[in-house]
Amino acid sequence: MIMKRSVFISIVFLGMVIIPFSLKAQENQTLYNMGLPQSRLMNPAMQSSCGFYLGLPGLSSVYFNYSNNSFSPDDFVFKGSGEYADSLITILHPSYNIDDFLDKFPERIYLSPEVHVQLFAFGFRSGDTYFTFDITEKANLFFSLPKDFMTLAFHGNSAFVGGTADFSDLTFDMTEYRQYAVSLSKKINKNLTFGAKGKLLFGKANLSLKNADLGITIDEGTALTHTLHSDISLNVSAPLTVTTDSEGFIEDLDMSDKMDTDDGILDFVFNTGNMGFAVDLGAVYNLGDYFTLSASVVDLGYINWKKDVYNFVSKGTYDFEGIDLSPEFDINDDRDLEDVADAMLDSIADIFKPLSQEEAYKTMLPTKVYLGGTFNVSEKLNLGFLSRSQIYKGKIQQAFTISANTNLGNALMTSVSYTMSNNSYNNLGLGLSFRGGPFQFYLVSDHIPVTFNKFQFEDNGDVTSIPFPTDLKRINIRVGLNIVFGCNPKRFKDKPLVQL
Repeated sequence: MIMKRSVFISIVFLGMVIIPFSLKAQENQTLYNMGLPQSRLMNPAMQSSCGFYLGLPGLSSVYFNYSNNSFSPDDFVFKGSGEYADSLITILHPSYNIDDFLDKFPERIYLSPEVHVQLFAFGFRSGDTYFTFDITEKANLFFSLPKDFMTLAFHGNSAFVGGTADFSDLTFDMTEYRQYAVSLSKKINKNLTFGAKGKLLFGKANLSLKNADLGITIDEGTALTHTLHSDISLNVSAPLTVTTDSEGFIEDLDMSDKMDTDDGILDFVFNTGNMGFAVDLGAVYNLGDYFTLSASVVDLGYINWKKDVYNFVSKGTYDFEGIDLSPEFDINDDRDLEDVADAMLDSIADIFKPLSQEEAYKTMLPTKVYLGGTFNVSEKLNLGFLSRSQIYKGKIQQAFTISANTNLGNALMTSVSYTMSNNSYNNLGLGLSFRGGPFQFYLVSDHIPVTFNKFQFEDNGDVTSIPFPTDLKRINIRVGLNIVFGCNPKRFKDKPLVQL
């Protein structure tokens, strides 16, 4: 969707506002087999070995995750070749062939950051049943970009003369919501445990792009003649004021009316007008003392967006002769860059005008399916395998993890893992938890950077080197502090295969 400059800036600003509110805590693969209370976030059937735990507000679980399937820092900054072999260069360096960069991309590029903060949590055991309650603030973003968009950005429309730049895979979804959850885990018999979690959701803000068709066909005769075709809609639930003309086309978007007062900010933070529901289901089956199988479905649910809702729609086919920029940048032209940008965007807006509506809509949560298994080498050591499939809008993101996990009487728990995910195969993970009295601290990450380049700055002859990871398609970290009581390590009935 292309719109007037003020509208475009307002939507960008909206994204910037939602994200800071979202930075309050997908889950770590490494966490699954560590036996922490937070492992239940991935399978509600799992029961903590501690009879009671309490999560302090904002301290029990803070989580950040970022992943993409396409690029790492070393794809943009790297050592040159030939006369630049001793220097770091970027993809824009004249000695670099940009096609080498574009060839690394799949047809569909996506990135997905996520932040969760557990505001409060507690759980306790009663016989064979484990009960938990938690409140969590969550923010998810899923952004998908077609490779044609990158090709157009670097090669311009000349790369598509006589053909079409297809943007139908362009997707953008950003959601901020609060979750209230209650779960029960019940041991059916000595081997089988079932668990279920019910979640009440309150959406704070959402931007959701639905893209049925979007592309540009470039006429073979001249690269300045285009046919733009679109069937897209952007649903927004946020504290906006939308101004439209008599035909319903957008003239302006403004957030200041609703967000420039304390009452407006509080209304946004404690908004209960967008309600949703979700469930988690899980099971754990013990094959004797040594083998365990587990499975779960997490975040099977939706949010209904009814408050401060706007729908921006653009549908149709448009002929566009393009814009010749050479007069705009004439050295004798006294207009500044902002004037040039206004002229360009106004020209495009005359063709691609989004229509505003106000209809409630529904978004689904990204659903995760976990399949796991462990082999207990001894009372203190087990080896684990985990498959994670995230399903969203008919697309699947897959990850596999193997891990070695130790539990030294619940005083010290460690995990070392290896994960294959998002076309990335060098994800070494680490988990650490130690308990002193009732306080249990833990730190978990699925990706520990192992290779670095040095970026050097020179100032008055002084050289400063800053290391940065060379391959970082995925980052995640979870840190937290629990208060726990009644923690008893698992005891085998039979003699372990290996005695540690």
